Amino acid sequence: MKIKGQYSSFTFRPPGVLKSSVSTSPRPRLKPVEVIPNQQMLRLAQGIDPKNEKPLEALDEIPAGMLFFCELENAYFIIKDGIDGLIITDDLHAISESMYDTKFQPSDLPELQNVELLDHVFLSFDSQWMRYNHWMGYCLSKAYLASLYTPETVQIVIPEYRENTSIPHPISKETYEATLKKAGLNKRVVQLKDGIYKAKKLTYFWPNSYLPHSYFNFHDAKSVFSHINKTTKYDDHFPPRFFINQDQNMEPILNNQDIDLIQKTLEELDIPCIDLDKMDLTSQRILFSQAELIIAPHRPELINLLYCKSDTEVIEFTRSLNRTNYLPAWPYLISSSNRLQYTFFDLDWVVLTADMIKNAVHKLDSI
Repeated sequence: MKIKGQYSSFTFRPPGVLKSSVSTSPRPRLKPVEVIPNQQMLRLAQGIDPKNEKPLEALDEIPAGMLFFCELENAYFIIKDGIDGLIITDDLHAISESMYDTKFQPSDLPELQNVELLDHVFLSFDSQWMRYNHWMGYCLSKAYLASLYTPETVQIVIPEYRENTSIPHPISKETYEATLKKAGLNKRVVQLKDGIYKAKKLTYFWPNSYLPHSYFNFHDAKSVFSHINKTTKYDDHFPPRFFINQDQNMEPILNNQDIDLIQKTLEELDIPCIDLDKMDLTSQRILFSQAELIIAPHRPELINLLYCKSDTEVIEFTRSLNRTNYLPAWPYLISSSNRLQYTFFDLDWVVLTADMIKNAVHKLDSI
């Protein structure tokens, strides 16, 4: 047996039948608010599309996005830490939906024989599904869409919660179970153990972008957030303006000097600091949904910007991760799509001062 290579969406069109599509048309791009003279925007533009060499000013629209509803017959799929969601077609092509599926080697696969046979399944997860932003904005959202678009005879499959994983700072089991219940999916999804499975019919959404975070920007993708948030009521115990402290659930964006400066400056502006890791999911949802100003280092929980109302102000402290030359741009994409007033500080290029932070807050408040 020879697996015929690993493919991704920009090099390989799945051999499945396109049954229908969930699509968005190009949308006018809401420009970030410039809070520094001649603010560097190129790295943010490359975060939207790392292959694009144009500056952000040349991107008048958020790139068009489309989700194809694909169907394969007699296909295999894998549930295994590091390569979750990898599909093997009946003619032994490997289909990887995510740019993160870098650990797969054809030699790693056992023979595709004597595996459990399923009838009709929908795959809603990628190899990074245990990250909070991928779980909420990708796995949970796609499962919710599948529950709307597919008959109940289709099994929506996800991995069982995994206690041991290579994913840094994964979601908790409580988050896993509570969000499935809150989204109304706990009775619809089927949780599978690690292994290789074969499906008589296998369906999945295939995006026309190789960046997984582009999925966060589809209007359809945020439907699960609207569903979860539909009964949320205002609670005056939560501050409308706040800074989210850096904690162990994120890669370090801020150094100790940055943290001291930010906290001291925001104290002068009467903007409190909060710890998300001390708040339950319901409290976090309320916090974001009624926020007027959110200041935060880049972190997975910024997927919760999808709960925010229009014109919420967002200041993000960010930098390149994993030695890339571009910024992770998905919080900006969410902000643009949902008409939030967004600005950022690229900490690879900017040395923060108190005046910079104060000017950013005042500039957003004046819009």
